[in-house]
Amino acid sequence: MAIDPKYQRLKTGAGELRTPVFFYEYKPGEGLEPGDVEEKELHRSMAEVYNPSMKDWELLDTKNTKRAVTINIRDPLDEYQPTNKHVVEIQDFHFMKNDKEFLRWNVVDVQPSPRDSRLIKIILAVTS
Repeated sequence: MAIDPKYQRLKTGAGELRTPVFFYEYKPGEGLEPGDVEEKELHRSMAEVYNPSMKDWELLDTKNTKRAVTINIRDPLDEYQPTNKHVVEIQDFHFMKNDKEFLRWNVVDVQPSPRDSRLIKIILAVTS
């Protein structure tokens, strides 16, 4: 069986997509208190997590950023499209808020991955 010459192997393979990430959306709760919110899980995926590039930091300079990371996930196409109204939980012990909770990251920017069109690059930040 011959390999199609047009096929190009993913530069980010399954071995790099090893960190579970969960995408959430917060909606106002039905209670009378203004702080009541409900979270709704929108999507879950495996991601490649890495430090933001200098180009990504230029985008983050306008925000009041405490910490930032960049993730690559497989493009979910019509199933889900991340926006800056969503938050992401990276389930890795490096990104713990305390002993029992993971940090929640704000989506700052979403763009096609420059390395592979089958992936999307998402810049995440924790802001003050």
